[in-house]
Amino acid sequence: MFDRALRALALLGGVVLLGMMGLILFDIIMRYALKIPFLGAYEMTELAMVLIVFFGLAHCGATGGHVAVDILEPLLERPGLRWLSALVPFAGAAVVGLIAWHAVAFAIGSRKRGEATNMMGIETWPYELVTALGMGLFAVVLIIQAWKTLRPAESKGQK
Repeated sequence: MFDRALRALALLGGVVLLGMMGLILFDIIMRYALKIPFLGAYEMTELAMVLIVFFGLAHCGATGGHVAVDILEPLLERPGLRWLSALVPFAGAAVVGLIAWHAVAFAIGSRKRGEATNMMGIETWPYELVTALGMGLFAVVLIIQAWKTLRPAESKGQK
């Protein structure tokens, strides 16, 4: 169920990416062919990037779609050192969870201050909450990965 939710969010991020491509094409046509620039295109692209990145972050982490260097992996696969291998995702989850917490606090402050984009006046707090959601889900993914590292017999049976 959790994996399906992550996949759905990632697909939603892909839809936003397609929309952003259409927006950029529209802006190029308006700017260079018709000499009527769309002044909000830059802001909308910035906000779309927030959605694309943070809707897909947790799914990328869950599927191993990120760049990783496994220099010490053969050494850390020993049963006595398995805890060390789980320490990295636990530490990452703590940092990412802290970022999510601060993103929520920042979004609350942005809403109270009425912060919005310059050209179009789009409120920024919903996008800051998307940042918090994406980081929070990524923290959950990291905790699950750490747990699976500590319980390798269970994780192999689920694959």
